[in-house]
Amino acid sequence: MKNLKYIITLLLLLVSVNVAQSKRIKFTLQWTAQSQFVGYYVAQELGYYKNLGLDVEINHVSSSTGINNHLNDCDALTLKLYDAISLISNGLDVVNILQTSQHSSLVVVARHNDIKSLSDLKGRKVGIWSASFRELAEGISQDKGLDIEWVPFVQNINLFISGAIDATFAARYGEEYQLRMSGFENNPYIYLSDIGYDFPEDGLYIKADFYKKYPNQAKAFAVASRMGWEWAQQHPDKALEIVIKVMEREHIPVSRRYQKWMLEQILKLQCDEKTNKPSFDIDIQKFNQINQFLIKRGAINKPLSIDKIKGTHICK
Repeated sequence: MKNLKYIITLLLLLVSVNVAQSKRIKFTLQWTAQSQFVGYYVAQELGYYKNLGLDVEINHVSSSTGINNHLNDCDALTLKLYDAISLISNGLDVVNILQTSQHSSLVVVARHNDIKSLSDLKGRKVGIWSASFRELAEGISQDKGLDIEWVPFVQNINLFISGAIDATFAARYGEEYQLRMSGFENNPYIYLSDIGYDFPEDGLYIKADFYKKYPNQAKAFAVASRMGWEWAQQHPDKALEIVIKVMEREHIPVSRRYQKWMLEQILKLQCDEKTNKPSFDIDIQKFNQINQFLIKRGAINKPLSIDKIKGTHICK
């Protein structure tokens, strides 16, 4: 917000976006309501979208279906960078207008102390979400030659607690909290960001045809969303209240302590290594690393150009 270019862009958008011509933006988030998406809830609640002439309809997927089943039902959506590169390379016509994550949230939590590295997972039973991160986890197993026996779960840690699996994939902002609160705080935790797989996750994407037909609305959507995230960074306690309000409206059970942990982790994952602040842009080095990983796995045939995935990042 202190950047002069950014302020000028915002003022121009206020003038150029005609409310009467504004098209409703159907916006789908890749999971159920939670602190993971706080910036968008803030932008809606505080009127940032409305003030820029936008009519944004926020929807969520169910925990069992995943975002891939809703690609045709929306104008905008959130995607993990890994998934976006693969989907765009295989025909999905969307562009990134705001990159909210700069790091991987993934951690492997082991049930046994003899598992201290990924290589120790060879031939083991490992839990993985049925509707999220599956492709990435399988790619890592292939990359390392681990021959893992995958055991899918929807969104809880019961398999791990019962001893039915040897380890599980978890998110720093999700299952890691649940496991630590269940008495497993001293178990081995292997963070992918520390071992060469620091792949940025969530970003804001919009359909390319919408981006071309309604460029001012698309830019305004990116600006208002960034404003929401910046406000959440500056007012985390108030932002948490907005999250809880959304969850209650969506009839999602609320644990204030859990959502506070999630909010703290999500905001940390937005900050890059050099400035310790959010850049809201795609890290080109990590982007290229994901490209090579996907080629090696056979998920894409050739590297995706950065120009193919990025819209005009007017928020930079």
